[in-house]
Parts: sequence; structure tokens; C-alpha cells
Amino acid sequence: MKYSLVLLASTAQAFPFMAPGLDAEARTEMIKRTTSETMKKAREVGTDYQLGAHAVKAAREYAAGKRQLGGIGGGLLGGVLQPLSGALSAIDVPSPQQFGLKEIPGDDPDHQFQAPGPTDVRGLCPTLNTLANHGFISRTGVTSFAEAANGVQTAYGFGYGLSTFLSALGLIAGGDLVSGKYTIGGEDSRVPNTLGPALGIAKHGTFEIDGSISRPDNYFGNQANFLADRWKTVRQQAIDNGGGFFGIETWIANQKATYMTARATNPNFNAGAKYFAVSLAERAFMFRGLPNGTHVDTADAANIEPFVLINTFPDDWFRRDTPYELDNLAVDLVNLYAGYPFELGQNMGTGDFVPDDIDLSNKSPSDLICFVLTNIFDTVPGQVQPALAQNVDLFESFVSAVVSPFFSQFNCASPDTYSAPGKACDSCTDAGPSATDPADPDGDLAASIPAPGQPLTEVD
Repeated sequence: MKYSLVLLASTAQAFPFMAPGLDAEARTEMIKRTTSETMKKAREVGTDYQLGAHAVKAAREYAAGKRQLGGIGGGLLGGVLQPLSGALSAIDVPSPQQFGLKEIPGDDPDHQFQAPGPTDVRGLCPTLNTLANHGFISRTGVTSFAEAANGVQTAYGFGYGLSTFLSALGLIAGGDLVSGKYTIGGEDSRVPNTLGPALGIAKHGTFEIDGSISRPDNYFGNQANFLADRWKTVRQQAIDNGGGFFGIETWIANQKATYMTARATNPNFNAGAKYFAVSLAERAFMFRGLPNGTHVDTADAANIEPFVLINTFPDDWFRRDTPYELDNLAVDLVNLYAGYPFELGQNMGTGDFVPDDIDLSNKSPSDLICFVLTNIFDTVPGQVQPALAQNVDLFESFVSAVVSPFFSQFNCASPDTYSAPGKACDSCTDAGPSATDPADPDGDLAASIPAPGQPLTEVD
């Protein structure tokens, strides 16, 4: 057949950019020319577009690999991330931790609860606050890419890939990329500002989004404030939809209610790629990561609410037996979104919602998880965007080196298709908040938590 010469050509002939002796500039130009010529030839000889697309993918992957290996390092070897080099050599990378059913914290003297001190940082994520309160990450709340990823694995039984991905997002969204440090709350002088303001992951517009489970929208006040009435609403949703438990039915109902309220009342509500990823993932983690590992499918109040209300592990709590990984999250994203397929877009004022031209209905788990990956830079807040624009190769190389390898199972598009950062948040000019007060200071909500395995029957 005519196209057999294209398919069976030697590597050097088919991909001349792989030839030895080319400097970086010449190799880049060769990649561009080879890609264009290969696609043109494929069309001329009657092959379908897939052959040309395959050549494009190969060229881009090779370019990303050369960029990565030439100065950044990273990548997986034997399933383990390799050290970073060059401009990112100061960053420690996460390592796989032991898994299996285990009581957390048990009687381990290094991981007993300690309330945060006056200089300790806490944020809006109860699971990260719990890690800090128990010393699975620094009790100061100033953590790092490797420490946070390893802590999530050790304490919650999340998989190596998912834990690395989540910590990488935290670093990109609110940390100092060069040192690998970030806080679980707001801006802190213990985190350098090498490339731009390191605002912490509690900064509104990064991991902290509107339509939160238990916090107000930024437009209506300090998003660091825990709203007891809002959590009571979640309890009622559990009673009405989940049989008194915090399973997926409860969180579908909660997603719908918070989305509709924010869209109707918040003139700045942004339901873009970032909202899609964060809002669905945080709800998935509630019913996948927090149930007792001895009854992993029972999201009861006794094992969920101590994290939310007190930022501590429940009594006799065991981490899950099998790791919760990226592929598990992908399935949960599909199921949560299928339960309530909300429209992506942004309010341009109260009652003026402008939809995005994105249709995520009827997508596979791989489609949705790849959507999250290719929109990764939409997590970056407006203040960091100038630094990102000036250091895009560094940011992209970091993602290619430590995030993309875990996504190979999903056959996501080339890293060259990463989206640009989203719109800057006009109201996000201050540093993010740090919350050190417990969500339930008087213990009123905690006092009404039913016994393990029992459903909620009343809100108060």
C-alpha cells in the first residue's frame, strides 16, 4: 500500500529530529518541519488523519522529553518519580508510601492531635488541617510538594499518583515553584516569593472556590468562615437524599444546591474548568477518603464530621485498605457529574450567566480526567499569571516531569495543549486567609454526631 513507506521508514528517516548532533534550536525547527511534512505526506498518500496526528504526538512527546531530560529531570522510573534538576533541583519529589488497612493515628506518639499554635497556619481544607494537627505534615502548616503528597498517602491511603497530582496543584496554585514550598492557608513569610506572590492554597480563586460545601462565596464575605448553618444544610441533604449518610447521593444534591444558589446570587460566580475539577473532587473525597477503612463504603457522620468540625481523625479510624487513585477519582467525577450535569460558564453580573462552549456530558472517565489535566494552569490565580507567562517553560516542564507521567494510562493529549491561565480574579488582590479557629468552637454540632454506623436523623 502507498502509505507503507511512511509507516515502515526507519526512525532516522521518519523522525530526523532524533538524529544526533543537532543543537536545541535546530532540533526544535526540525520538529516543526517534520511534523508539518509528515502530516502533509500522510494526506497526500491517502492515509487518515490519525496517522498525521500520531506523528504530531510523537514529535511533541519527544520535544517534551528532551526539554524535561535536558534540564528538569523527573519522570517515572520503575513507578517512582526521579529527582528534578536544573532550576527545580531544590524540590524534593514524593515517594510511594506503604499502603494497607491501618489505624490512624493509633497510638503513634508522633501523630497525636495538637491544636495549632499562634504562628501555625491552617486553611479551608479539613483534611489538610487534620494532617497538620496530627503531624503528618509540618504542624506549622508550611509544607512542601513531597511532604504533603507523602502525608496524604500515609494518613488517608490515597494513591501515589493522585497524591502527587494534588500536591503539585497546591504548589502551582499557591506556592513557590523553585523551592517546592507552600502553605495550607494563606501567604506566609516562611514561603519564598521567587517567581511571584506565593499566596497559599486558601487564596480565593485557586483551591478555594465559590459554591463551597461549608464556606461563603468570596463575594459575600470572608471565605475562611465556617458556616454552621451551611453544614446543617448538608446534614439535611444527607437525611433527605442519602438515608442519613454522606454518600454520593448526598453530594449530588449538595452540588446542585450550591451551584444553583451561587449562579443565581453571586455576580462573580465562575463555574469554569477549575470549578468543575475542585467542586467535584472535594465532594468525591468526602465519601471516598474519609469513611473508616473498616467500612469503606459507609460514609457515616461518626467518621466524616470529626474531620470537618474538629479537624481531627475520628476514634478508632482506619485508613482504607486499597489506595484511592486517579482512575478511581475519574470514575467518581463521571458519576457525580452525571448526577447533576451543571453548565460551565461565568456570571458577568447577577442573572447574567455566560456559558462556556464546553460539553462534558457523556464523557468517559478518561475524557474528564484529561480535561482536568489539560486545564491545570487554570488553577493559577491572577497574581501569579505574570510569573507564569514569564516562566511558562518552567511551569510546563514541572507538569511534564511530575504530573503527566501519572496520566499516561488515560492517553491524554500532548502537554502542548495545556490551556492558558484563566481570567484573573478582579476581587482577589489580597492574600489568602488562614484559619486557626475550629469550625465548631462550641462543640454544638459535634455533640450531635450519631454513633458509628448510624444515620443522621435530625439536623441539630
